[in-house]
Amino acid sequence: MKAKFKRVVDAGDVISTRLFLANEMMLDPRGNSFKEMLSYAEATLNDLFEAHNNSVFDMNEQNWNEELLFSVKNDLDSNFSRERLDYYYELAKVVLKDKANSLEEEEKRARTQSQTIHNDSADDNKAQSTVSNKDIYKGITIGGAVLTVAGLFIEKTAVACAVSSLGIIGAAVGGYLLYNESKK
Repeated sequence: MKAKFKRVVDAGDVISTRLFLANEMMLDPRGNSFKEMLSYAEATLNDLFEAHNNSVFDMNEQNWNEELLFSVKNDLDSNFSRERLDYYYELAKVVLKDKANSLEEEEKRARTQSQTIHNDSADDNKAQSTVSNKDIYKGITIGGAVLTVAGLFIEKTAVACAVSSLGIIGAAVGGYLLYNESKK
């Protein structure tokens, strides 16, 4: 529900509330948002509806068109009755059926596009993870090789053996991890 509509209703502005409701069916003739807004307005405002002025409505859907729809919408300005609003709601759903279908299709496309973006993002994250793993494994391999070479230049034999051994192990582990990563 739109925040502006909620503020208007909470402020007790009956005229603006009625305008919002009438306009909502023109904006989205599927009626879902309209029903939510109407429910909120009815629960909050005691004087939302006026007594019906006993005018008769054309119930023959063959005669329903945009001209009639706009006429009934304008009539809501002078007599905002429950009966007239219900008639207007049904009239808009029929007359603006193509717009409702178009909105539905647009939402489906948006959901599909959103899902595709989400899936692509997950694939990108997976690819980035793989790249990161390769970089780590390369670092381990290179670090091991550097330690092995550094061990050759250390004068103390015990330290040299330890550093070289650690380097060889690091290079071997890094190489093994890189090999397994490339097989994926």
